[in-house]
Amino acid sequence: MRLLPLFLILAAPALAECPTKADLAQGVTLLRENPYFGSTYRVEDDVLNEYRIMLRDGDEQRRTTTYYHPLAVDTQDSRSGTVDYDYHADLEPLTRIDEAEEFAAQVTLSVDDERLAAGSYRVFYEGESEVTVGDCTYDSWLLSNEVRLDGYEPIILLWDYAPDLGLIVRTEQVDALRNTLSVVEYDRVVAEGAE
Repeated sequence: MRLLPLFLILAAPALAECPTKADLAQGVTLLRENPYFGSTYRVEDDVLNEYRIMLRDGDEQRRTTTYYHPLAVDTQDSRSGTVDYDYHADLEPLTRIDEAEEFAAQVTLSVDDERLAAGSYRVFYEGESEVTVGDCTYDSWLLSNEVRLDGYEPIILLWDYAPDLGLIVRTEQVDALRNTLSVVEYDRVVAEGAE
């Protein structure tokens, strides 16, 4: 019986090193080593921002994203231009998608201030799981996200969203039959200033 409390005391410092939502004020970085994919998330002026650097076919690509909510992009800036998402609904229900189980909104996309397309944006709660990133394991909500824009093929993403971290920590793009097209998983998660 005495071993269990001792284990908990010894394990507590290691568990405390895993970033949480509170660390977003200073910054949290998710990293994949090969091919390199690094995203630093930081809350600035009450807005979640992502600063991404990734290598694609040996070419470094940078993108800055602001979010209305961790599950809903506001604006993406890259060398390809600026993409704006305009949701025609209150996004607050996304905060408790585990209770609502479904969220739907009409959305309009614009590229460099010109309307590109309109359609629907849906998020479905599919259950709970846990996901491990490096030495950290987070409880996660399994979510599916469907973006259906007029004139375009649907985009379907499966997400592991870690509410305690306030971020999506794994993304899988699938086709309509749920065959995997691509996956983004991370090797490490680090709070800014922790290394």
